Amino acid sequence: MARRRLNSPAPFAYPSQPHTRRHGPAGYPDYRLYRNWLRDEFSFRCVYCLRRETWLTLRKDWQIDHFVPKSIHPKGALDYDNLVYACSSCNHTKAAHLAPDPCQIAYGMCVEVNDEGEIHPMNKDGITLIEALGLDGEDYREFRLVVFELLKELPPDGKGYRRLLGYPKDLPDLSQEPQPPGGNKRPNGIRETFFQRRREGRLRELF
Repeated sequence: MARRRLNSPAPFAYPSQPHTRRHGPAGYPDYRLYRNWLRDEFSFRCVYCLRRETWLTLRKDWQIDHFVPKSIHPKGALDYDNLVYACSSCNHTKAAHLAPDPCQIAYGMCVEVNDEGEIHPMNKDGITLIEALGLDGEDYREFRLVVFELLKELPPDGKGYRRLLGYPKDLPDLSQEPQPPGGNKRPNGIRETFFQRRREGRLRELF
C-alpha cells in the first residue's frame, strides 16, 4: 500500500533544514540552568520525536540531553552547544547512543512520518536516528496516531485544537534569566525569543 503523506499543519513533520542555534549562554555551573534557554531554542518540543510540552505537561517529562554523551565527551557536560531539549522517553532511550546532529543534518531529510503514525528512514542517517531513539516502536506509532485522530476530530477554531498545535502559556523571558557567567555568544537571540515575539504580536498562534 502506498504511504499517504501528511497535510499541513503536520505536528510530526521534521525540519527541512538543520537547526541553527539562536542562543549561546555559557558558564553555568549546572547544565540544568540552561533549561529555559533550551526550551526556547527547540520550540518547546523534543528534538528527537517532536512531542510538545503542551502534550506532556509535567516537568519530569522533560529533560536535557547531552547530544554527545558525557561518557564520550566529558568536557561537553556544560557546553550549551552540546545540549538539546528532549522528552524523558527519548532521553532515556538514547542514553549513550550517538544520533545524527540536528544542528548539522536536517532530520526532515532523514525520516518521514505518514498519517498512520509510521516513521520511515530516507537515508542512512534516518536509519541511525530511528534505531538510536527507537522511534519506530509501537508506543511511538500509537502516540502519533492518537494525535492525528484528535486533530481530525477537533474543530480547527476550538481551544483543544489550539492547545495541541499552539505554544505553552509560560514562554520564558530569557532577558530575566540569571546572567550567564561566561557571557552569551549569541545575544541577539533574546530579541527573537517566543516570549518577545508574543509580546510584540509577531508570534503566530499555531505551529
